[in-house]
Amino acid sequence: MANTTFIESWNDIMPYKIKASELEHPTEAFVFRSIVSFLKMLKYDVTEFENMYTEPKEVLLSKRTNLVAHINYFYQLCLVSKQSQFFYVDLIKPSPKKTVHVLNILLNYLFYVNMVKDDTVQRANNCVAKYHELMDKMNLQRCEMENHKIKISNIEQNICRMKDQLPQLEQENEKLREKQKEVKDKIGSLKSAESDIEEKIIKLKTDVASLKQRRVVDEDAAILIQKNEELEVEIEEYGNQEKSYQLANSEYTTLMGQIQPCILTLEDILQNPLDDSLKALKTEVNTLQLNCNRLEKDCANKKTILEAAMKNAESVRAYIEAKQRELEAERKVKRKTERKTVADLSEKQQHLDELQEKKDEHLDEIQALKEAIQLVMQIADDTMKFLMRDPVRTANKIT
Repeated sequence: MANTTFIESWNDIMPYKIKASELEHPTEAFVFRSIVSFLKMLKYDVTEFENMYTEPKEVLLSKRTNLVAHINYFYQLCLVSKQSQFFYVDLIKPSPKKTVHVLNILLNYLFYVNMVKDDTVQRANNCVAKYHELMDKMNLQRCEMENHKIKISNIEQNICRMKDQLPQLEQENEKLREKQKEVKDKIGSLKSAESDIEEKIIKLKTDVASLKQRRVVDEDAAILIQKNEELEVEIEEYGNQEKSYQLANSEYTTLMGQIQPCILTLEDILQNPLDDSLKALKTEVNTLQLNCNRLEKDCANKKTILEAAMKNAESVRAYIEAKQRELEAERKVKRKTERKTVADLSEKQQHLDELQEKKDEHLDEIQALKEAIQLVMQIADDTMKFLMRDPVRTANKIT
């Protein structure tokens, strides 16, 4: 190996760096520092050699000899020969050739040691990792075996318990079959009750429709109201005539009151002898008397007509009042009938709602019974499947 290559290889791994000039002209201090650096790399305790040059001569000689012995051991170990040795003089008065050869041998030994150490550590780490892996697998298998044993024990216990419960389960299965039959019978009765309820609902709807059609406008009441209005108009006309007759009667009475004194005066005058002027006056009085009698007759006729009209009006009022009473009675009867019809409608609607609620309840009950039947059938199937299983084959499969 050339010195340049050796120096590069040495400086790559050694903490103490060397130079080419130091190899060409080696000194004791150079060889000492190189050897101590080598021993440090081998993890040797070199504290006794670090300050040996400050020790007395006897101690220095002893430590030099000890250091030479250590290096000679490695030197001969690498060469596998007793002929080549590292002497004391090679430390205190080193030669370039021998120094390079010794350091080269020590460097190669260090390379070999590091290689063997890395390979050994790697193998040891691999072995340790494999050991831990195998231990984990073994622990896992041990846990699985324990769990498997526990499962088998539980299965055997369950099989024993199920065998003990088998008669009870058969009895419960028989009870469930009986209950299923009862439920089916109940469902049949509920279906028939449901059909009856639907028929009642249809009948009630028909009754409600017919009652609604009966609520029509009463034509007789409308005719009576129209006749009442016509009679009220006629009564108002008779009232107006009565007022006109009373006014005419009042005028006639006033006029008679004015004529009566004149008649008395004329009668006194007529008791005396008549002359021509008195005759004329008497003629005039007679004329006035005739007019007065005519007016009295006319007034009497008017009074008779007025009394007849008033009687007629009273009879009309009585007829109207009777018709009004009759109309009010009919209205009360109509209202009562309508209230009764509305009450019947409300009662029918309430009954219809109750029947609808009962129908919904029956449907819910039927649904619940269906679900109960399904659950019973499922439990019965599961029980039969469980009873038909082979416990020995199941235990073998699990094992």
